[in-house]
Amino acid sequence: MRQSTRGSDLPGAWEPQAGQTSEKRGGKEMAKQAGIDETLRAVRQQLEQTRPQLEVLSGAIWDAINHDDSAALEEGVRFKQSYNERRQQLERAAADMLALLRGWPQSGPGAGTAKPEPAAAVEVPTPPAPTSEPPAATGAPMVQDAKLAPDAKLARELEKKVPFGFVLSGQTFTSASAWPLFYEALLQELYARAPEKISHLADVAAGLQYESNPLFARVPDSLGDPLPIAEALYAEAGLDPPILIEVIKRLIRVTGYSLDSFKILLKEKNRGTVETLSLAA
Repeated sequence: MRQSTRGSDLPGAWEPQAGQTSEKRGGKEMAKQAGIDETLRAVRQQLEQTRPQLEVLSGAIWDAINHDDSAALEEGVRFKQSYNERRQQLERAAADMLALLRGWPQSGPGAGTAKPEPAAAVEVPTPPAPTSEPPAATGAPMVQDAKLAPDAKLARELEKKVPFGFVLSGQTFTSASAWPLFYEALLQELYARAPEKISHLADVAAGLQYESNPLFARVPDSLGDPLPIAEALYAEAGLDPPILIEVIKRLIRVTGYSLDSFKILLKEKNRGTVETLSLAA
């Protein structure tokens, strides 16, 4: 009759202890958590790049449109409008997801559950410091609350016309035949020339406003119809042309140019007759 040779019957046989089993299980959990943390970091990095990448693509799309071909221009304008709408939705979704993922608990060896990583302030980055010192405090903000009083006669004239470009300091720039896209092209140019001054409009508490509503902001939800200008910088696009003209006058002055140096290129909606509108008049 064969004798049992089970491990427990052999002299000096090893049996796993409770502590060793726990250590093995803990090692697997740590490896699993490390994998999750690594994936989270990779996804967060991708989400943090969403806004700047969309900004670069926006400029590339506009530059690729053939502004000399009216049919191609109109088609490009429609695409750009659709792109802007979806871009805003995607940026909001990316920001929401990023905020959610930052709250995921991370663990490390022997540390238990770690505190969530501090926010990298992607949604509202610290604005660049102005290159010049602000004026001495006089009880008035740097940019006065815009008491916009549009010209009634001009308002009637603009009902029949659309912009297609502008002249700034002797340089001519073409844009789409739509006021929001014209405004976007102008803001992009002003921002390229004076980024600190344009960005500062979103940081002044009593800055450029219309009917007590801000016209520039760091987050899109602060505006009714946000128009992305740069990273964490938006302008209100839902303005009637006469009001927009008054806003542009203030922007030209804020960026250091005289009204004599700026003109809007207009054409009639039906006949296409071209004319220039001087804001200095």
